[in-house]
Amino acid sequence: MRVKRIDLFADLFEKENGIPDIYRGVQFASTLITCNSQTASTPELPVYSVKFVPDYLTFPLTNNTLFHSKIIPQVKGYSANLDGYSKVESYVKNQFRSNSKTIHRYVKRLESCFNIEYKMYYGEIEKKTYNFIMDSLADMLQKRFRQLNAKNESDSKWEHIRKIAYHLILKNRASLFVIYDGKKPIEISLNFHYHGILFSAISSYDIDYSKFGLGHVEIFKQIAWCIENDHLVFEMGRGDLDYKRRWSNQIYNFEHHIHYRKDSVFGVGWSLKEAYLGRLKLYLKSKNIHILYYKLKGKLSGKRNTNFESIDYQVEELPTPPSTKNCIKIDPNTEEFAFLNKYIYDFLYSTITHISQIEIYRLDKENAYIIQGNETSVKISPSNN
Repeated sequence: MRVKRIDLFADLFEKENGIPDIYRGVQFASTLITCNSQTASTPELPVYSVKFVPDYLTFPLTNNTLFHSKIIPQVKGYSANLDGYSKVESYVKNQFRSNSKTIHRYVKRLESCFNIEYKMYYGEIEKKTYNFIMDSLADMLQKRFRQLNAKNESDSKWEHIRKIAYHLILKNRASLFVIYDGKKPIEISLNFHYHGILFSAISSYDIDYSKFGLGHVEIFKQIAWCIENDHLVFEMGRGDLDYKRRWSNQIYNFEHHIHYRKDSVFGVGWSLKEAYLGRLKLYLKSKNIHILYYKLKGKLSGKRNTNFESIDYQVEELPTPPSTKNCIKIDPNTEEFAFLNKYIYDFLYSTITHISQIEIYRLDKENAYIIQGNETSVKISPSNN
């Protein structure tokens, strides 16, 4: 092997000592975290190709007299730098300005409608609980991506992540943040930790609760945890998504670092070729060629996730309280009536009603249902379309 290829961002968070031996350590927040001794043996390979290096971290070489380096921009990264903030409310107000009330409204509305508990598993977790949460997260991801009719990019690494995360949680190198409705997880974030950086690696939520902005609630609560537990950065990684742009006050570059020995003809040639290809990719991306590529790839791949069979229901607000004489009271928590959850939770959100204050009925002679609150009721019936 003449070239060592490294995904630094993944290694940094997922491995016990993820800093390659070519580096002496990592410089973060004015502190050098030394991982490899300066007296360690000199790296012998002619080329080290290190991808996805966050530019807000500095990695000094173990021996910078033997290597030349090339740095090529790759993609944008997104994070919240929490230095100087003592409360999450201050960060939200500064980041969202006049829209900060929307974030607080999501949190308040969720807590007004359900029996909500927030739990961070960090340093300890029972294996049974871990398996239950990870099973729940896998199910959420499957349903979410099926809804989006898109491919789940975390699928390829899921078994690897699931295998390593449990032991990393016990070592304070990973955590699971869970929002519970009663005993049911409705939002889960699997995080990795590295010296004051929390990386939210994989997260998802129960799509039936989509009205409640669970993604925003999760970030709000996790940033609060970071501030309270001496974490300076809430890291969201790469992926140009709207919620990341909105929450990030530190949008940075991921870089591709190529380190090659000065006395290696192979290293010089390989680095020139790789640098050219990297800049070509950047140029093509600036012309949105990558978007056309993924669209074409999706069409040529043949099978796409198809929408599973379902019945669309329409919601009709009832002007007067309905008679429940010819109705059968039902329990929406059973699997038979789980399809009603989205409509029930949307009703709770719009009326700011706690779930304990509603009753659900099935009309005896038609395929329709009544959600009855203290002041408002709606009828759920199959759409005519």
